[in-house]
Amino acid sequence: MLRVLEPGDYFGTTSLRYGSDGISLVETDFATDLIIPQHEHVNPFFCFVLDGCGTRSWPARRGEDGPMSLTFFPAGVPHANTWYGARGKALHLEFSTSWAQRLGGRTRVLDRPDDFAGGAPLSFMRRLVRECREQDSATSLAVEGLVLELLAACERSVPRAATVGGSRRWLTRVEAMLHDRFRETLTLDEIASENHVSADHLAREFRKHVGCTVGEYVRQLRLDFARAQLTSGRLSLAAIAEAAGFADQSHFTRVFRRSMGLTPGAYRAQLLEDRSRTKD
Repeated sequence: MLRVLEPGDYFGTTSLRYGSDGISLVETDFATDLIIPQHEHVNPFFCFVLDGCGTRSWPARRGEDGPMSLTFFPAGVPHANTWYGARGKALHLEFSTSWAQRLGGRTRVLDRPDDFAGGAPLSFMRRLVRECREQDSATSLAVEGLVLELLAACERSVPRAATVGGSRRWLTRVEAMLHDRFRETLTLDEIASENHVSADHLAREFRKHVGCTVGEYVRQLRLDFARAQLTSGRLSLAAIAEAAGFADQSHFTRVFRRSMGLTPGAYRAQLLEDRSRTKD
């Protein structure tokens, strides 16, 4: 019998990061080499991969198997998943039925499964991750605003992906390249040359497509990677700086503090304190 998952259930170890007014953000850790059989969910949700490699399959819909970066799963649509290797982690953005009804049919995004490999949708999800980790009195306003912007970005990306030719394809290749090689010291000319466009055209179109410069995008990828390493608590700050692609530990500290408002060491200490308080 097909299993139907209730709100907040994701076949892993879950932690509620935010929940209010019909929107919930749940962080989920998955077991090593986990094969999840076909199932469906009561509520619609986005799955944003934070770490590891996960795939989804929608039989007879969009291919048997496909990688996930940001994937939308409608309510009541059977699908299966696989998480390869260790350290599979995702943030699930889930909508209650009442919250989805408030949109009054203004978006088609919540009606069908879809994958988003880059661009503005991933940028908004990264900002939601930061809101979950740095909550304050304005978090509920920020989350609702970012969720609406995310849905608008997804809505706009659907017709564009279906109708626009080569320009969007090379931008997708650029994003994939940056995700694979963000630790390296790449120049704009190198990136442009590998994708057969000029550097000025790359800079202009990338900013229009993603909403930030190539350098800002790479810096954010490095920070996301570094935060994940700090959370695991195993590597030294110098080792994390090197692994993430920063020039050295002092460079890492400057960039991290500018983005997060505290040093990497203080961030890690805060995480350890929070864990200790939770255990107590």
